Amino acid sequence: MVSSDVTQTKSSRTLKEKGSSKASQLYLSQQGRNLAYQLYVSIKIAQLYDRANLTYVKQSENFFDLIKSLLEKEEKIILNSKEGYLFLNETRLKFSFEGYVSSKFIMETFRRFQFESLIIDPPVTKEELDDLIFLLAHAQPDSEDVFGSLERKVSELDIRHIKLEKFATEWESGDESSPENRKKVAKKRFFKTISVAQEMVESAKTGRSINTVRCKRAIQFLIDQLIHDDTNLMSLTAIKNFDEYTFAHSVNVCILSVALGARLGLSKRKLSELGYAALFHDVGKVKLPLEILNKPSELNEEEWEKVQKHPVLGVKILLSKRGLDRFSLRAMVVSFEHHLRMDLSGYPHLSFKKDLNLCSRIVAIADVYDSMTSGRVYAKTPLTPDEALRKMMDQAGTSFDPILLKVLINMLGIYPVGCVVLLNSGEVGVVAKSNPDQLSRPEVAIIANKKGKKDKVNMVDLAEIHEKTGEYKRAILKTIDPRPYKLDIARYIY
Repeated sequence: MVSSDVTQTKSSRTLKEKGSSKASQLYLSQQGRNLAYQLYVSIKIAQLYDRANLTYVKQSENFFDLIKSLLEKEEKIILNSKEGYLFLNETRLKFSFEGYVSSKFIMETFRRFQFESLIIDPPVTKEELDDLIFLLAHAQPDSEDVFGSLERKVSELDIRHIKLEKFATEWESGDESSPENRKKVAKKRFFKTISVAQEMVESAKTGRSINTVRCKRAIQFLIDQLIHDDTNLMSLTAIKNFDEYTFAHSVNVCILSVALGARLGLSKRKLSELGYAALFHDVGKVKLPLEILNKPSELNEEEWEKVQKHPVLGVKILLSKRGLDRFSLRAMVVSFEHHLRMDLSGYPHLSFKKDLNLCSRIVAIADVYDSMTSGRVYAKTPLTPDEALRKMMDQAGTSFDPILLKVLINMLGIYPVGCVVLLNSGEVGVVAKSNPDQLSRPEVAIIANKKGKKDKVNMVDLAEIHEKTGEYKRAILKTIDPRPYKLDIARYIY
């Protein structure tokens, strides 16, 4: 009877959530069409009259009333133009024939000034809206720097609560015609995502609204990169000498999680939710004292108790964001569950049994692997990648999902990127690229031979076979701890 009641309660809650979500989308769809029309009319009237004209004043008041009404229900207003459609706070706007003219005009205005998002934060003023309207109505784009010119004028007018975001070319730019160029593009996207993570953490820390659209865009480009070629981004996760570990860790966990999800065959939509949740998995730590987070030695009991509160703190931060969507809900689940462990012996303590969400199990593995190899929380001294995997395998079934862990090992290889290895040829190398077909035979950057350190690094494929003997030219004898030699691993793998 109890089980039946619980099932009915869950079903009822699910139906309510679906109903609430549909109502929210309907509201945003209706208001979004109205917003596009009001913006269109405002710009058109501003092209004909000055600000003191009664016709413009009335239209300005109507537009401002609409903005105020939207901001009473939404955390912020994000009008986005992409792929030939307009979106309001991630809800696609569908226009009738009558609305076609206004929607086309808005998209052309966005394209003309080279921005794709118009973001309005509270407490925006009527004067700020008027300034923007007249700027869009009369500004002449600079032919060399269209968006930059507009952005400078927005700054000069002191429009503080309205932001414009440039077209996504800032993520896409770069020639990907050669392996070397693809590396450069991946590197650019990786560090761009770190800056997005930094912005996200700073916003959460100060209580400001998080630019979720920017986070989702960053994740989407990572997903596209991973699906096209996961090698370059996976290599970057092996670089551990960042000054800002917190931000790099979030991005590493995001990349590892999405790559693992892709290996499982998750759809792009599910990968987006997984990546978003992974990026936000540790957001609760912004509420912890820095002296605890950055403590070089082991935490005492009181400090550890504070750290164990960050999953719940993360849920609270995400809950405080108005306009919850499926991304936020998934992130809340992952924030709460990613330290519970498979046998629920982790934290926060539960008084009941439950099955962990798939995304939580994936993020848990990615989180611990990156932490172990970075020397944080789980191992104050960094473990080599192969040591971390062996230690995690010892906890398969208790701390980690054993199937997902095997998928991770198959993805990273027995000798993951970043491992320093001794070959039977007497050479020393750094694993630069895994080989999914032969896990024990990755590509290696040779950095030293029997005579000593080499001036010029050369790449070798351990799957290469000698033409005469039919045997492999080289094989790994063992891994080497790079710490005593103070090797800069990043130099050799990227």
